[in-house]
Amino acid sequence: MRAHLITFLQKFAKNPFILVTLIMVFYVALALYIDVGKLSITSVRIDYLTIPLILIPMTLAILVLGYRFHRFLWSLNIKIPLKKSILIYVTGLAFAVTPVGSGQVIRSQIIKKQFGFAASKTSPIFLIEKWNELNAALLILVFSALVESMLESSLISIIGLVLALFIFSIMRNQLLFGILRKVILKFPRLKVLEQSVEISRDALKHLTSRTAVLEGFIFTVPAMILQAVSVFFVFHALGIKISFVTSTQIFYVALISGVLSFIPGGLVVTEASMLGLLIKYYDHDVRLLATSVIIIRFVTVWYPTLMGILTSQFLIKYKQKST
Repeated sequence: MRAHLITFLQKFAKNPFILVTLIMVFYVALALYIDVGKLSITSVRIDYLTIPLILIPMTLAILVLGYRFHRFLWSLNIKIPLKKSILIYVTGLAFAVTPVGSGQVIRSQIIKKQFGFAASKTSPIFLIEKWNELNAALLILVFSALVESMLESSLISIIGLVLALFIFSIMRNQLLFGILRKVILKFPRLKVLEQSVEISRDALKHLTSRTAVLEGFIFTVPAMILQAVSVFFVFHALGIKISFVTSTQIFYVALISGVLSFIPGGLVVTEASMLGLLIKYYDHDVRLLATSVIIIRFVTVWYPTLMGILTSQFLIKYKQKST
């Protein structure tokens, strides 16, 4: 299984155009539905001088989260160079469009192959990262709602809070984790994972300690705010007059909706939620709002994904040279 994952990464890095093609098919279909001619005219009106203001915060957010990944590794006593940690984290972003981003566990396979640490020890980091990001998004939604309340924001916050508490309970509560372990081991083919489950349990205990959770929030919240800044500047570039608080609420309500759908990358659900909220609260041309949604998704999903593709090629070339 592990060999297949590494082979898949190598093939993926050599043929990144497969993912790019899928991306293009989805968004070309959306553009045709809206009216591609008028959508193109709208896109021309973008204030391209704001592009650095859009990409710089997003890039900084990725680097901050890469450093968070490095700190999580250190909390498990896995001490690898900071540069390599960040490169491995960014490589994982190439798989962000897999269900709930689970393809990013390829990072564990890279660490195992290059440094010898068991994948079962590092794979729980992915769950902790997603849990941190969900909580950070909920925290941002709560504070933004105090400034400007939105019904959808309140509803999604409640649902998200329930999910966050449920995930934390599984990670920390020995009884619930034991039940999950028994369910897994009831399947004969999965009994080989018993030792890995125990190792993952030990890793989760370290990653959910008070110090690790606090450190995770310290890095995750600023990164999520930086992401919201990029989203705000996308609206600004298109001339859509929207406050930072409102744009942040709409973005994170749509994003959490996509996460709850368990669809790879939240595709369709996130876009539809964001567009629906924009149409509801802002009296703008639908084509203009649709353009903003497409650009926001490119910046927050496909830009990191493309960074991951490029980084995965670099890692494989580096591995080939070292061997």
